[in-house]
Parts: sequence; structure tokens; C-alpha cells
Amino acid sequence: MAAKKTYIHQDSSFLSTDTRKGRWAIPYSFDCLNARIEVLLDQHRDALAGKEIFDIGSHIGTFSYAALKLGARFTHGMDTEEKTVQRGTALFKEHQIAESAYKFETGDVLTYLEQAGENCFDTILCFGMLYYTPEPYRLLRLMVRAAKKTVLIDTFTAAYAAIQGKDALTIYPAIKDETLDLPLMLVSLTQAEKKDYRLPDSFERDGKELSLTTLPTVALLEIWFQSLGVKFTKLDWSEHTPRTLGFRDLYTPQQKKDSHWADVYACGVRVSYRLDKV
Repeated sequence: MAAKKTYIHQDSSFLSTDTRKGRWAIPYSFDCLNARIEVLLDQHRDALAGKEIFDIGSHIGTFSYAALKLGARFTHGMDTEEKTVQRGTALFKEHQIAESAYKFETGDVLTYLEQAGENCFDTILCFGMLYYTPEPYRLLRLMVRAAKKTVLIDTFTAAYAAIQGKDALTIYPAIKDETLDLPLMLVSLTQAEKKDYRLPDSFERDGKELSLTTLPTVALLEIWFQSLGVKFTKLDWSEHTPRTLGFRDLYTPQQKKDSHWADVYACGVRVSYRLDKV
């Protein structure tokens, strides 16, 4: 199902130049991107309007741009890959965004937040980044400390370990529904070179650069939220999910090819939360 509104137009260079638009899971396509902006940002305008935003894993700045268009006062994007940061800066200049309204920089977000201290941003965005750090709980703790009020998160869960990559056919039989109901985290390998960006904390094995993805279950995520003393709300994707299914419906290459982008939300492979400090 399509988003109710258009935030990024079909011919926008934020779409046309993004190499991720052909992915089966969370493609940066017109329908998927606009629906994600609707659910992750537009439905939380109170956390954006007039606020200073920290965008973790900002890539080319698409969500920073959308946040500004939805009323944010300032966005600060951080990513580990220099060329994506440069591309984001170029896109903001192309779209004539005032230089006083944004900042992009290359850096390690954990180190940055350790040094930044408490309450240094109104709202923090963490979309598609939590599973790429080997220390997700540490990142959560630092985000909550650094945010004055709100953290918005969109992330894969442990169910993704059962279906990702070429290993899915091997791993799938070992992961049960009961496993994913437990408060645990699965760690899996992925290639460090990911098209136009390279994952941090990589290592070499058999001539390949590999990195780890860290994938907590929903149960563990919510225990972490409780331990941090925040109010947490799971975001609702039902208006965009055309069918009911489980993670087993996405484990073969053909199932992935035939899937709708929102299937990962429908079956709990990916989830989104709003965290509010109380």
C-alpha cells in the first residue's frame, strides 16, 4: 500500500541516485521511502517541529532532509563512510537547504555520543543502524542519554538472522518461533562491503571482508527499553502491510523476490519504536 502523502518525489535525486532502491528488504523506492517517512517521521511531528535532530547512520541525508521539510530546526547527520557524507552535502546544496540548517560529518557514533554527554539533541533518529553496531545496548543507552526527549528507532530483529543472505537455507531450520520469543540476541555474518558503503568493525576470513550484524529479539529490545527507564511505543505499520505472514515466508530467494517491501514489518523481521524520556 502506498503512503498517504508524497514527501520525496519520484524524480528526486534523493531517490534517483540512491543505490539501495533495488534491495528486496527496505528498498529506497518511491513507495517504501515515502511510507517510511510517514510512519517514522510525519506521525511524530511533535518530536521534529522546531527541534534539533541527530541522525545516526545518516547515509546521503534522506531522512535528515525529510525531517527539515517536516519542521525540524536543525539536523546533524553522522555516518562512517566519507563518500556518502559528501553525497549528502551535495544533495542538500542541490536542494538549496540553508547551510545553517544542517551539518554532516564522518565519525564513530559511539565515540561521539560518549563525548557529547547528556541532553545535547532534542530528538535522535536511528533508522537502519542499530544492528550494524556490535554493542546495540551501549548505543541505546547513549542515545537515551543524549536525547532531551525522544529517540526514534527502525531496526531488524533476530528473525532477520533466519532469512538473510545465502546462509538462510542453512540457518532457517534451526530457528523456531519459541526461540524468537526469548529475550536473546543473534549475531550473524555479513559482507563488509555493501555497495556504496563499507560496514565498520570488519575482519578478513578466506579472502573476504566480513562484519557482524547484532540482532536482538523484540522481547530483548523491550527489556532494554524498560531498563533505560523510557516510555516505549511500538509503531504501527498495518496500513502499509498488504498481507499477514511469518518470517518463514521470506526465506528463499524466490520468496524474497516476490515479496512486498512491507512484508518485513508484517512478520516482525523489522520493527520500529518511539522512545520518550519520562
